[in-house]
Amino acid sequence: MPSSNDGSPLHHARNGPEAGAPVRVPKRRPSARPEAGEPLSYRARLLGLLGLIALVHAPLLRYGLIYDDGWTLRSNGFLRRGQFELGVLLSPEAAARHIPDATRPTLVAFDALSLRVLGLEPWAHHGLSIALHLGVCGLLARLLRALGVAEGPRLASVACFGLLAIHAEAIAVVSFREDLLAAALGLAAMIVAVRAIEAARLGAALAWGGAALGLEALACGAKLSAAPLPAILLALAWLRPGQGCARLARDRGRLALVVGLLGVGVALALAQTWIVHGGSPYGGDNPRILAHRIGLGPVLAASTKIHVGYLQQILIPLGLSPEYVDRGAGWLEPETVLASATLVGLVLAAIAVRRRAPLASFAVLAWLLACVPTSNLVGLPNMRADRFMYLPSVPLCVALAIALLALGRRLADYLPKPAESELAGPDLSAGLPLAVFVLMQGSFGLAEARVYVSNTTLWHEAARRAPESARAHALLGLERVGEVRRGDQLAPKVEAAAEDACRRAQRLDPVYELPQLCLGSLAIVRKDWVAAYEHHARAVELSVDRNDRPIAALAQLSLDLPSEWFDAHPELGDRRSLSIAWLERGLSAYPYSPELHAAAGRVYHRLGQPERALELYRRARSLRPDRWETVAAGVELALDLGDAAAAHRTWWSEAKVLGRADPATRSRLSRRLAVARTDPHFSLLHSLLDPGVFPYEP
Repeated sequence: MPSSNDGSPLHHARNGPEAGAPVRVPKRRPSARPEAGEPLSYRARLLGLLGLIALVHAPLLRYGLIYDDGWTLRSNGFLRRGQFELGVLLSPEAAARHIPDATRPTLVAFDALSLRVLGLEPWAHHGLSIALHLGVCGLLARLLRALGVAEGPRLASVACFGLLAIHAEAIAVVSFREDLLAAALGLAAMIVAVRAIEAARLGAALAWGGAALGLEALACGAKLSAAPLPAILLALAWLRPGQGCARLARDRGRLALVVGLLGVGVALALAQTWIVHGGSPYGGDNPRILAHRIGLGPVLAASTKIHVGYLQQILIPLGLSPEYVDRGAGWLEPETVLASATLVGLVLAAIAVRRRAPLASFAVLAWLLACVPTSNLVGLPNMRADRFMYLPSVPLCVALAIALLALGRRLADYLPKPAESELAGPDLSAGLPLAVFVLMQGSFGLAEARVYVSNTTLWHEAARRAPESARAHALLGLERVGEVRRGDQLAPKVEAAAEDACRRAQRLDPVYELPQLCLGSLAIVRKDWVAAYEHHARAVELSVDRNDRPIAALAQLSLDLPSEWFDAHPELGDRRSLSIAWLERGLSAYPYSPELHAAAGRVYHRLGQPERALELYRRARSLRPDRWETVAAGVELALDLGDAAAAHRTWWSEAKVLGRADPATRSRLSRRLAVARTDPHFSLLHSLLDPGVFPYEP
């Protein structure tokens, strides 16, 4: 049908004075709401799908901060206002000062910004993780559109990826959002790279390529899981799994340019890792890395079984776990031979069918490429984790979605057709396999996410699913020690269970620091100062990082050791010199640890140096304003110095923070403040006007 210049269809009049003359039929304006039977627009369907994914993950908003959240967020003083320095983060000083996640500068900067905007509200940070996941889903849809994938497969791919059960760990644990951030930035880099390849002019291509370089560098700065993306882009151009992929190889020079720019982005991130840590992001002599203890060969043999397990968990979400036991394997073991043959067979099959089934070929090869950073070729503290499959699962999800839609169309041919009617909706039988798969994945993912409600549920479940994990039992023991400290009525039984967990962890791994910390914390509860000191000292000896809290404990325990112990160890001097030696070592190595600075304040308080104690308390307060222990210690210091006005001003102004203190501490401070008010020199007006112990807002 002919059309006018504005696209409105033209009809010919049959009657009238000018028969046959064209008559303009005005275009119908699209209504705000679709009429009955009219399909929703693609954007509306995508937003609805993202809303469904958000709804499935909404229960996470009730979860707390767990696992490494305290290390990376709550107790990371470097993230606080006035402490964050980008120059320090990008230099070797980042490792020297033990900044958490120093080899992931993008993540650290993102955490600093999120902490300033959201504070430490758990629901807000879980909401941010959900928003990041939705952003990754949206970027996946946009990338598939840029590659020419049709609307139906696009939405199906987003549904598969957004509700995949193996993603539960990455989304539920706030400190694991580096996987989400790297995926979001990496997919954005891929989208921009496609724009650069398709740009009409070289100048525009260079501009888009530069943007892709920056995004790829930021993605790898969040986590090196994004490093294989340049190779995956080459695989797209080679295999051409979609109609739009053929455009990528049209200009090989342009393709090489853009892939090279992406490679520069990866190189920048690797250079930063080398500058900070001299190679491995986990240190070259880290005893937590199994490959450093038993060699790389057995670890790689076990890695073949791990990756076949990943593939099974993506397809059928059974065997997911918050904890896995690191162990080596022999290359001639039957399971290793079978796993190796499976992986080699997948590669050979993908190459063989690259022309007949390019999508399946690409999905397999891209998944294997994306698995390289977590394949244990470079030693990792965790050989296996569900979160490692967040970004690598993307190509598999796309292939699965398209395969399930094709299966649904075949099944629809055998199912009875619904009676045709004007009121009948579209036939949805073709989407039945996809719906079953997505429902299964979403249900398993929702159940798996419940493991991460709290540290107690996490480590109970981890110890149950991985009974040979020393970490799981040690951290479960530490949780039970915490229950004893909170004065549980079943304290004797809980204490016995805590000791059993600590001892079991020690038997499973005698050279691991966490069992020593567990036993040391239990000894503190029992007031066995010598055992507590020796276990904490052993933990510091075994560990290469995160020693600020053990050192804080050692500095305080040094003042409680009996004289007989010092007589047996004359080389350590006296209590005072030993305690100060530990503090000097710790404060120089961990300048951003609020717990260590607060402990140093308590030590100097006990040693009769109130000015130094006050300085350290204020430093600890600036590094972590929400920590009630520091505020309570500051109030006690003021009372000991006879400054009732400062003590009362702090007690009133910090009522919200001190409201989280344990009942015993609140009662003790309340009684001391009441006694101070009986002093005839006490003035309520003076207390209200006093700046308090912490006069400056942290």
